[in-house]
Amino acid sequence: MSKGKVLLAEDDLSLSFVIKDNLQDADYEVTHCPDGEVAWQQFQKKEFDICLLDVNMPVRDGFSLAKKIRQISDIVPILFITAKSMESDKITGFKTGADDYITKPFSMQELLMRMDV
Repeated sequence: MSKGKVLLAEDDLSLSFVIKDNLQDADYEVTHCPDGEVAWQQFQKKEFDICLLDVNMPVRDGFSLAKKIRQISDIVPILFITAKSMESDKITGFKTGADDYITKPFSMQELLMRMDV
């Protein structure tokens, strides 16, 4: 039985493969989107239990994607996974609706722990 449905918006294909593979091993259903616009389209079509969003993506960045998601749902958790580690970036992330913010590089164990809370 699935722990939940994950929207993964990440443009780095190597990293997204590792994240998706590990999440599936942990019994999550994962929909990977290579950019923010594809992620937005998927969010409108399906229900997700959590959104994992990179910030720097083509077409639509993670911050603007989070704002769009929050216009529809203030319930689904949003967790940013990003290389942007400055305090101002984290503050922007939380102001756009993030529930959590994790900087790259990160361990899969840490990501899984944050998701399971």
